[in-house]
Amino acid sequence: MKSTIRKIRRVLTGALGFFCMSAHGLEAPTTASAEARLQQLRAEIAHHDELYFKKAAPEITDAAYDSLKRELRALEQQFPALAAGDPSTGDDRSGDFPTIAHRVRMQGLGKTYTEAELRAFLAKTRRALGDEAVFVVEPKYDGLAIAVTYERGRLVRAVTRGNGGEGDDVTANFLALCEVPPQLAADAGAPIPEVVELRGEVFMTFAEFKRINAEIASAGGEPFTHPRNLATGTLKQTTITGPKRRLSVVFYGWGAVEPANAAPHSQRELHRLVRAWGLPGVADVRIGVTDDELWRAVQEFGALRPKWPFPTDGAVLKIDVAARRAQLGEAEDVPRWAIAYKFAPEQAATRLLAITLQVGRTGAITPVAKLEPVKLGGATIRRVSLHNREDIARRDLRVGDVVMVERAGEVIPVIASVDKTKRAPDAVPFQFPAECPACRALLVSLPEQAAVRCPNHDCPAQIQRRLEYFASDDCAKLDGFGPGVIEKLVARGMLREPADFFRLDGVVLKGVVGEKTAARLLAAAERGRSRETWRFVLGLGVQGVGPVAAKAIARKFPDLDALSRASAAEFLDGGRSRLSGVSDATAAAFVAFLDREGGCEAVRRLQAALARR
Repeated sequence: MKSTIRKIRRVLTGALGFFCMSAHGLEAPTTASAEARLQQLRAEIAHHDELYFKKAAPEITDAAYDSLKRELRALEQQFPALAAGDPSTGDDRSGDFPTIAHRVRMQGLGKTYTEAELRAFLAKTRRALGDEAVFVVEPKYDGLAIAVTYERGRLVRAVTRGNGGEGDDVTANFLALCEVPPQLAADAGAPIPEVVELRGEVFMTFAEFKRINAEIASAGGEPFTHPRNLATGTLKQTTITGPKRRLSVVFYGWGAVEPANAAPHSQRELHRLVRAWGLPGVADVRIGVTDDELWRAVQEFGALRPKWPFPTDGAVLKIDVAARRAQLGEAEDVPRWAIAYKFAPEQAATRLLAITLQVGRTGAITPVAKLEPVKLGGATIRRVSLHNREDIARRDLRVGDVVMVERAGEVIPVIASVDKTKRAPDAVPFQFPAECPACRALLVSLPEQAAVRCPNHDCPAQIQRRLEYFASDDCAKLDGFGPGVIEKLVARGMLREPADFFRLDGVVLKGVVGEKTAARLLAAAERGRSRETWRFVLGLGVQGVGPVAAKAIARKFPDLDALSRASAAEFLDGGRSRLSGVSDATAAAFVAFLDREGGCEAVRRLQAALARR
């Protein structure tokens, strides 16, 4: 962590160095050079705002983003004539939802990354107030900010932060996906105002994140790297189809309240009201006055962080009493009475040894970074997914680069940054191959998808992956048929499609894997015959078909023989899915699978093999 903090300090110092040049004997920036730099900074910040707020796919760390914002503000202070009229707070509005204006502006928080910065904020606050103040310390939940309005105790509106002035109206999705009561609970000690706008965070627990990612992977999709990204994408769905994704919410602030004197008088009172009304409140809270007390609270949260079931990325310190907050007011786009301390993610430096291509069972080509082994979070990291071709090009990753690896959301290792100062002079940009590494078919890409695919259904790598998937616990559960065994049997021509698992010749199998292993494999295949129909539907490996869609298809078609005779009209009506729980795209993919040469026949052969004893 110390190395990370030093790195952040270097980033901030480098940014501020643009206009703090006199100490080095350099000329201060001119108006022209400052204007050029401001234009560059605003363009960079807008680009990263688009990735973070609208696409939920950030490509730089929060610390690096904040250094850009600090440099922008410092330059605008030095050249007031060049300052923009409205400070940027980011903008999560997607254009897919109606927008609603916030009655009270929904601000972000100022951020600190070091103990010294936090103590400086506390000292500045005391000077402004003239004495000490009681602070409340809360975990900083890592999700999507939300404002939820209750009128006469009934939930009527849920709006994202948007640009701070107005946000997306996501009320229907919020009610459908979040674990929150639509009606406030009556409590004699907690009267319900006519109108109360509660502010908080929509997030996804680690358990739900892992569950959904497993379903996405089983359907041939690309898993998300961070719970925040998945939570944002889930809340912003234009149509909720397929498996339901559960979101959580926590309330930690308030906006407009009517009548005004019904507003909480302090943060601690808000915590009491939230719980009395039956709403989810902050998981843990600390109270402090002195620097040492508050810093100790932050450190305690850092130690507790790995034990919490939800994602956090820091601690938030807020002055407790509302009247004292009013004395301080706001500065630009953040309040002066609160600050966030951001935990530095655990990172490790290593070298990028190679970029290889992995062929999935649906033909999706995933670039994978091969790294010098490095310890991170108790695990040794050797490989990291690079997601797609655009990800490599955007970050200009090159073999031989020194990269920083971190565990995104304490879950999945990712490459956080590239140290281009250590790049070898002869390092060349990575050229994404035009051919599949397994079968040499020309790769294809669809305009609406980032993924590049191998179109050859008979690609040996796809066959291997499809057979591995069919044998997995989620599908036929053929214990013992691991990748190595399947590879041997494919090489001998004994396995090519799912039906082959159930018509293996015992004598031939014994000659390949030995007598005892052959007996275990044949017994596993026999047990696999009794699996539910939906698991065999899932095991066909059709793109987009996860457990929920497979169950829906199995309800419609009671056995594989009926499925093999299905018509397109039974799946689709004018391009829209006719099966509840199956999206339009998934229904179309299944029709394409059945229409493909040999698709129906493969299903029939599987049915026949299962029936044969």
